Amino acid sequence: MAKGAKRGGRVRDKWRDKQWIVINAPSAFGGGALNYVPVTDADHAKKRVIENTMFDILKQDPTQHQTKVFIQIDRINEGIATTIFKGHEYAKEFLRSLVRRASSMNDDVHDYTTIDGYTFRVDVIAFSQRRLNTSKRHEIRMIARKLLSDKIPKLTIDQFVQEATMGKMGADLLTEAKKVASLRHIGIKKTKLISTSETRAIQEAKVIETVPSPVEEEGENEVAEEPPSESLQ
Repeated sequence: MAKGAKRGGRVRDKWRDKQWIVINAPSAFGGGALNYVPVTDADHAKKRVIENTMFDILKQDPTQHQTKVFIQIDRINEGIATTIFKGHEYAKEFLRSLVRRASSMNDDVHDYTTIDGYTFRVDVIAFSQRRLNTSKRHEIRMIARKLLSDKIPKLTIDQFVQEATMGKMGADLLTEAKKVASLRHIGIKKTKLISTSETRAIQEAKVIETVPSPVEEEGENEVAEEPPSESLQ
């Protein structure tokens, strides 16, 4: 066949094989329709992570574009997908706008678990008006750690998501931290879902299955210690 000649047969249009599904927001954001995406196989689309901004979800304030939100498809039923909150983070452009000369950036990363068993890795970030010494920076980190350790275990997953992404948690941090130093900004820079009570139960069950029972170990030892039989003369 000459180079560049067309092969016989039709070219398959992959887009015709796709089905479109409606992605609903997590319950913390009302659960309404958020995205409309194509998928080849609905089963394979589960666990897929989709990125939005807070403005896409709430459509209230243009400054909400500075916060990215990640949601994960949990279940799909009749073309409608329910999702869970996977995490959020500040946009890079917003972070760059917070950096100033002759000031300090301070952050603290720690894992916290909500009252209903969702464990999140939470990254708190603070920017001061002027440079801070090591003692002040450590004190701000300890204030953030104590406040979140007291607060998050009392919140449900929906309450945590709302407070972490809509500024309530950052406002509480500012109220306490400004007693130590003058800050331009303090807030929840990033959250990431680490585990749920369900995923931890599955992991624990797998560990139990792989650990041999004492009875099995004794049986293996007895077989190993049994002397070889002597042949009859």
